[in-house]
Amino acid sequence: MVKYILKIFSGLYGYPTPPLAGSGGSNLSSAFSKKTNPMEVASKVGYEDAANAKTNCDSAGSEDCHSCGSRNPEGATPWVERNYNGRKDAPRPLDSRLRGNDTYGCFSSSATFEAASIRWATRFVLLVLVVAICSCGNKQDAVEKKRPAVAVKVAVVSLSDEEIVKTYTGTLEGEKQAVIYAKIAEAVKAVHVREGQHVKADQVLISLDKSGPSSRYQEALSLYRNAEKNYKKMEYLYGEGAVSESKFDAAKTQYEVTKAGFEAASQLVEVQSPIDGVVTSLKVSKGDFLGPGQELATVATVVRLRVKFGVNAADIGSMTLGTMVTVSSADATRTAKGTVLSVARSADPVTRTFQVEVVLDNSEGMFRPGVFIRINIPLEQLTGVVVVPRQAVIARRGEEVVFVVSNGVAQEREVTTGADLGGRIVITYGLIAGDTLVTLGQDYLQDGVEVNITDIVEGEQ
Repeated sequence: MVKYILKIFSGLYGYPTPPLAGSGGSNLSSAFSKKTNPMEVASKVGYEDAANAKTNCDSAGSEDCHSCGSRNPEGATPWVERNYNGRKDAPRPLDSRLRGNDTYGCFSSSATFEAASIRWATRFVLLVLVVAICSCGNKQDAVEKKRPAVAVKVAVVSLSDEEIVKTYTGTLEGEKQAVIYAKIAEAVKAVHVREGQHVKADQVLISLDKSGPSSRYQEALSLYRNAEKNYKKMEYLYGEGAVSESKFDAAKTQYEVTKAGFEAASQLVEVQSPIDGVVTSLKVSKGDFLGPGQELATVATVVRLRVKFGVNAADIGSMTLGTMVTVSSADATRTAKGTVLSVARSADPVTRTFQVEVVLDNSEGMFRPGVFIRINIPLEQLTGVVVVPRQAVIARRGEEVVFVVSNGVAQEREVTTGADLGGRIVITYGLIAGDTLVTLGQDYLQDGVEVNITDIVEGEQ
């Protein structure tokens, strides 16, 4: 390798390749060309013979060292010692190119020596750089080859049948439910029930102050009692024929009017339940001063419950009367079956949604009115589809991709996704049954990277 590089640089500068240290032999002749300075060569290759050449040149008495060389009229024969200007210590002929009229080398000026040194120093620096680059390249290749495999978890892809379910939310109400409000401004005298208590229709729930100025209860009671007394008297007299029928009718009418007034005043201060059911909400306590229209309590039936929620225009076509749905609590610990009871024909002008009502059987008492629930309504049935964990699909270059493992190597594949099944997603293109899908560690993979499978699950979706 080093010899090859030396030959390249020798060709660039027109110099022969210097021999390597320890190669043996007197190869000074191979380092000379026409009019090559022996000392210059010595500075390059380190031969002692060049010193002899300089000595011979000086003995020749040359004033200009560039012209001190003499022709060899007899023709020089390679590797044979010959006299130069009659001196026995003259250097040997340098190589076969110095035959005939070729000129022996002589000692050059200092400028020539310095230029040669610079050229060889430059070549030496370039040589070091080339060797360093090659060495770095080899080290980098070695590092890349030694890159450890990425640990991943995988699952074998399989086909399955799935149901696309849309989830809505709402608040449960009783199938029959009454919200009770205050009709007058009065203080609460007593509360006769508690939340969760079963009550009958017309049962008194809350009593207000009957002596307050707003109720007029005492006034209505007095008028009622007086009219009742007068009615009973006129009834007796009319039976005896002592009074006319017109007087009897007038007394009867007065009694009925005051009785109605008294009953109305009683209902204002004695708040009653309009239906049989359970007190699901109680908003007041003893001593509270109420205002007209203030909510007091809610009574509802709990055997059958209902929930109303809005559906957007894209899904309303899938809602049909009688469709079976699944109702679950917010924490999904309790579930029940329900039925679509009604579907609105027009959208709400405010929310732009269509109201759907669902009823469910609550005979086991798992749910209570007023709680937050989720309604899962099936929209579509899928058969023989590929479903994978949602986190297995990642984004690369604006595309959705997954990684599969083949022969211990990760392969990147672009996929097309379908319906989202809540933590899982349908793959409509890019995967087939039997593929080994990376489900954990895919964020650290690149196409073609070796992997180490730490866990594999058969048929996991």
